[in-house]
Amino acid sequence: MAVLSGSGLDGDSRALRVADAARAAGYRVTLIGLAPATVAPPGVDVRQVTVRGVLGGHRVRRPRPGLRWPLAYRSAAAYEQRTTLAAAGRALLATRGAELALVHRPLPLRAIARCGYALAWLRHGVRVGWTRVRAAQYLAAVRRRKSPDARLDNLVTELARLLLGRRAWRRLDPGLLDEEVAFGPVLDAVRPHLIHALGHRALGVAIRAALRAEGSGHRIEVVWDVPPRTAAPSRRATVAGDAHERVFAPEADGVVTVGEGLARELRARHRLSATPAVVRNAPPLVSNPPPHPNGIRARCRLAPDVPLLVHTGPVTPERGPATVVEALPKLYDLHAAFVVPDPGHPHLRELRDRAAQLGVHARLHVVPYVPVDEIPAFLASADIGVLPVHQLPYHQTVLSTRYFEYAHARLPVVVSDVRAMAAATLELGNGEVFRARDTADFVRAVGAVLTNPHRYRKAYDRTDILRQWSWQTESAPLLDLYTRLLGPRP
Repeated sequence: MAVLSGSGLDGDSRALRVADAARAAGYRVTLIGLAPATVAPPGVDVRQVTVRGVLGGHRVRRPRPGLRWPLAYRSAAAYEQRTTLAAAGRALLATRGAELALVHRPLPLRAIARCGYALAWLRHGVRVGWTRVRAAQYLAAVRRRKSPDARLDNLVTELARLLLGRRAWRRLDPGLLDEEVAFGPVLDAVRPHLIHALGHRALGVAIRAALRAEGSGHRIEVVWDVPPRTAAPSRRATVAGDAHERVFAPEADGVVTVGEGLARELRARHRLSATPAVVRNAPPLVSNPPPHPNGIRARCRLAPDVPLLVHTGPVTPERGPATVVEALPKLYDLHAAFVVPDPGHPHLRELRDRAAQLGVHARLHVVPYVPVDEIPAFLASADIGVLPVHQLPYHQTVLSTRYFEYAHARLPVVVSDVRAMAAATLELGNGEVFRARDTADFVRAVGAVLTNPHRYRKAYDRTDILRQWSWQTESAPLLDLYTRLLGPRP
């Protein structure tokens, strides 16, 4: 079987866990995804793929200036060539000025040379001014292409949806075809009996590979693994994603997802013959795990008695990291650690600047990701795990992977009042719930946990919840689905 992921394999815990479970069940597994892939389950063949983005990036690299930007450069190459030429001209003129100051000539010749030098600077100034005007218009056109959310963009999107129907995704999101060019030949070469496609974008690649294989007499089953849908950046992206799903979702031989509510929604939306199996992305249960040799507290260089909360995952605004930073001045000695995939993310720089303004920058720590199988042990030395996500639809229906990781690290949690996480926390008693975006209520919740942390940690001992929330338990329906599609394993 092939496990197909459209993201970097090192940060895709779902892909790594699926591949490991299939290998342990006796399947020969090939894991296909984007680089980097420095850590993979033993015995799994890894294929790293590069998506060049030629088709998806064409609109950005060659924006149509139109009436709003009539002077914009017609391509990225022209923009780079002209701006580089202007910089080179400035360097040459500076060199010429130094030469005139050093070389001694008779006065008439020196005057002529100086006049020519002044005219050259004047000509250069005119060229640079013209270049800057065109470059500014080009950059404005590129920004519009990257965020096609103007009324005219939405009108074009609706026309494409009405005229092209389910085929609109080819016009509206040609980046999907870039992924076909990158992943398709790899799947054709592997020729698996089953493709486990993770995410919305991988579905089309898997279905098309299965059709090509069936045309040559080789049957491939496709399992579609559906995550919660995140908010699309534009109407164009939303329509393209919907059209792509409508084309390929009914063709999947099996569907799995991460929550009961999402499973019912998928069955109704795509008129599936059966409700998708629910396989939550929980870490494996480890009995008596050893302490991590370089855990989060050691990485932040904090003493055992210093209170520490941890936030894992990307720091996009809808995940609520700003609530944590704004609360630090009111939480005195508390330190906050953000475990992130990209320490150079622009929003993270904004958070650091805000922490500096509030005078708490010394209590804000940024730590890069660790391997997936080390996450619970790495987090265990913290005092609180936080999930301050905003009230968005895709946060309401399923428990986050980060929630399970905090539970396996036996951390008390502080979560916002999104439905799924709030209900689980109130039922189990492993943490506190606060109103999303409410900094004062967040401070209250964190203070309540720090007052009596042992009370919240004991919640994990009172029931068998960690075994229920373990990959050993969650992967069972997935392996049953593989057996139904491929038959019993030898």
